[in-house]
Parts: sequence; structure tokens; C-alpha cells
Amino acid sequence: MQKQPLCTRRSFIGLGGVAAATLAAGSLAGCASGSSSSSSSKDSSAPAAETTDYKAAPAPIADSEIKETVEADIVVIGGGISGAVAAATAAEAGKKVVVLQKAETALSHGSGAAAWNSKAQNEVGAKFDPWEAVIEWTRQGENRADLDLLKTWIYNSGPTMDWATELTNDVEGVGPVMMIYMPDMEYPDHFNMCYPAVHMWTGQMQALAQWLLDYSEENGAEVRYSTPAVQLVRDDNNTGRVSAAIAKNSDGYIKVTAADGVILAAGDYGNNPDMRAEYLPHAEGLKSAYTQPDINTGDGQLMGMWVGGFMQLAPHCSNIHYDPPIDVPDIGGSGIPWLFVNKKGKRFCNEDMQYGQLYAQDMNQPDYMHFQVFDDNFRTDWEDMGSGMMKKEPPVDIVASIEAGVEKGDVYTGDTLEALAESMGVPADALTATVERYNQLCDEGYDDDYGKQAGRLKPVRKGPFYAIARRAGVLCTLNGVITNGQCQVLDADREVIEGLYAVGNCQGNFFGGLEHQMVMPGMSLGRAMTTGRVAALVASGQELAKGRL
Repeated sequence: MQKQPLCTRRSFIGLGGVAAATLAAGSLAGCASGSSSSSSSKDSSAPAAETTDYKAAPAPIADSEIKETVEADIVVIGGGISGAVAAATAAEAGKKVVVLQKAETALSHGSGAAAWNSKAQNEVGAKFDPWEAVIEWTRQGENRADLDLLKTWIYNSGPTMDWATELTNDVEGVGPVMMIYMPDMEYPDHFNMCYPAVHMWTGQMQALAQWLLDYSEENGAEVRYSTPAVQLVRDDNNTGRVSAAIAKNSDGYIKVTAADGVILAAGDYGNNPDMRAEYLPHAEGLKSAYTQPDINTGDGQLMGMWVGGFMQLAPHCSNIHYDPPIDVPDIGGSGIPWLFVNKKGKRFCNEDMQYGQLYAQDMNQPDYMHFQVFDDNFRTDWEDMGSGMMKKEPPVDIVASIEAGVEKGDVYTGDTLEALAESMGVPADALTATVERYNQLCDEGYDDDYGKQAGRLKPVRKGPFYAIARRAGVLCTLNGVITNGQCQVLDADREVIEGLYAVGNCQGNFFGGLEHQMVMPGMSLGRAMTTGRVAALVASGQELAKGRL
């Protein structure tokens, strides 16, 4: 497979302006670490779940149905970023690797991966106490994350980023740059605390994953595209070691033996309606992004459960964001706390909340959406409002983004509030009454309705007036079968299932809560890359970093 062309990108740098905005949106929005597709999401809302027991293990595939048998040391199921990292790591170790990828190419999303203590972070002074960050992560996740697994991330994420950086520094369209997010200091630190952990890749994770799969092939791995795994083989009547995986392509079934282990890296279950109904009920009504209905269907989680792996208990966590948009225009600034109104023209919440939690109030509104409403003073007001997810992140050129949206007709406008309401399709009397009340609160400097802090109460008086439709979507699901700190899958008794590993979005107990905690943006991909490498190192018999470096 053809590699990316080369260039030089030796150093990590801080980014600003539109370039930073583009990469930032990718890092936080993108999260699929397995094999989900990046095609359009317009038809990707989860269909109604069926009543059959979807967790029931299918009958084992008989040897007589196997058309081909392949011997390997390590089998990697999935060719997203977690699987690509695992394959490249194992191939470098001299292992015979077979990758079973459901799609026709590598498939991954986003561009930012969180890590601690990488060379890149140290070069730019982006240092922080990892346990302080992890404990805050755990607190925001309702204390449901496994600290042994997070400890593995602490001590192995930096070396993982260093490894990936050294491989791709000179690769055009792939190589790394550095992005640093800072906390919103308008509130106490804990409110929007954000640690400088994100490592960006210019070509986003799709390019990095494909490059790593190509690299693994150069080191002897065999990557089989359009060949999804369908079953695992666990010896001794499903009580012993996982010794093989069975896949299927256009010619029939293929059995791939795994002397050292099988790594589940097949991504999320965003397009499995049964799994979403059971594990993600709080996202009912939200469409899936970054998906293709026949790709991210929870194959890895199901295969793991069929051989005894224990699925993390519901409810599961997800990246539920406004960026990238679902059925609404792609305009920056979805996290800016302007006035929010619903389809009835009424204000319904405190707009100045943590980005990952903004969607929750929409779930109580018609069509699960809201409009941001603001006036022509946005050109100066936005600087006091923050520009995006973390409010004080490297600035997006909001003015240019909105003006471009106006020109394309993607931003609702009106010289009067009545005209704006007509453009939005909301009742004019309700919108004008809402704005009148909101302006009163702004003048008084105290939000007696919903408690928004005074510094972000900006009146809506100077025409023309603007509104942007916002509707959140499920970027990916973030949970799977539980593992120990070495990514070995555990059963219901928390005993290791020998020969089976789970990484990325196939893995459970890394994320708690209902939505990705923004205390460390890029943690989905950071988890994916780190656990992919950890599982491959463990399966290959190599040592992990275990303490302060």
C-alpha cells in the first residue's frame, strides 16, 4: 500500500487561529479507535432495537466450514488507531501479526491524543501532575474508572507518543504538532480544568492509522482488509485460553491461530441499536457521527462477551458533542455561552456549562436541539465568552466563521428580532419576550433565572441579529469488556481470560460518567493509542513502564 509523501516536521508547536480551530475540532470530536467509518452520518440514527437476545453466543463455526487456516503469533481485530498501533508494535517485536479489518482501509477519526510526560510536552513546558489530573478525571467520571488502567495510561502514554512521533516526524500529512488547552479561569479551576495533554497529528488519526498499518506490513505483518472477525476460539469448551479468531471474507471463513494472543480493537457499538438501548439510554434520540451502519456494530465487545468477557455495567460513557455537527451547519463556537433558546423560542438553561455536559439540557427540549442567539456585538463580545469547548483554548476566528456562515446561508439572520424568529422558524412573540427578559438580566448583572455568571451575560440589542442551530450527536461509545492494567480481558469473577486483550473503544472501565470528561481532551484517542501499544507489548512478552519517569 502506498505510503504518505515525506516532509519535515521536527518540532511540536502551539497553534492558533483557524488552523488551530480545525485541528482542535478534530481532536475533540474524533474518537473512534477501532474500525468505524467516516462517511456521512445523515442516515446513521440508531434504528429500533430488536427483542432477540443479541448477547447469545452463536453456534461455533465448524471446522468443515473453514476455507483457510493461517498461523500467527498475534491477531489484531480491527484496523483503527488502537489496532494499527498494536499491529505496528507487535511487528516491530518480530511477531507474526495478522490484522483482521472489517473495512477496506484503516478507519479512525479525530486528530488529538492525550498523554503525559512525552518529550513533546516537556519541550514546550506542558507539564502537570498526572495523578492530580487522573483523580480529577475519576471524580468527574463518578469514580467509575479503574485506577490500575489509568495508571497504565499515566506511565505508558508518554512513551507511546514518543514512539509514534519518532516514526512520523518526517511524514507529510501525518506528522505531529502540539496543541495545549488551558483551563477556563473565569470559574474556580475545577469547573473547566483542562490539562495540557493533547498531541495532534496533522493528517488526523485516519492518516496515522493507515500509515501504521502500512508500516506494520513493511515489518512482516499481514493486513487483511474487508475481512471482519466473527468469532473467537476459546479452548477447553470455552473455559481455557483464546487461541484463534475466525473471520469471513468473500471466499468464506478463515481461521487465524494466535500463539501469543488476540487483541480486540474493533471500535465502538454506535450503530448497534440493541447495545445502545441497553448501555447508552441517555443518548436516545441522538444520531451517530463518524459512522457507517455496517461497520461500528460492537463486534469486538460481543465476541469478547461470547467467550466470557465481562461487559462494563451500564450506563456507558460517550463522546456527545456538537462538533462535528449532525444535520446542522458546521460553524465554530458551539461552546460559546450566548443565549440559548429552544424551538419554541424560550430560554431553558444556564448556557455556561462544561462543554461535555451542554447536550444534557437539550435532551429535555423539542428535537433535542437549541439555537445560539446573539447580536452584532459578537465581534467583540466573543472574546469575553471563550471560543470553544474549553473556553480559553487557542482562539478560533469566530468572526470569520460566522461571517462565512452568513454568506452561505447557514446562520439565521434578521434586522429585527421578529425577522430573525421568522428565519429560525420559532414564534416571534416568544423569542422577543425571551430576549427582553434576558436583556433585563444582563442590565442587572445577575441571572436570576438560571445563574449564569455576570461576565458572560451579553445583551441581544444591536441588529442585525443572528442564530445558529446546534444539535449534538454521539461521536462514539467508549466502553467495552473490562480488563486489568495490562489490557487482559477479565471474566465475571475478574479472572484473566488468557490470550485475550481489549483496547480502545472495545475496552471497559477507562471512562466513567455519561460523557467524555473534558479535563483531558483527546483522552479517547490517547487511551486507544496507549492501550494498543500496551496490549501488544504484553502479548509480545515485553516490559511496560510502571513508575515515575
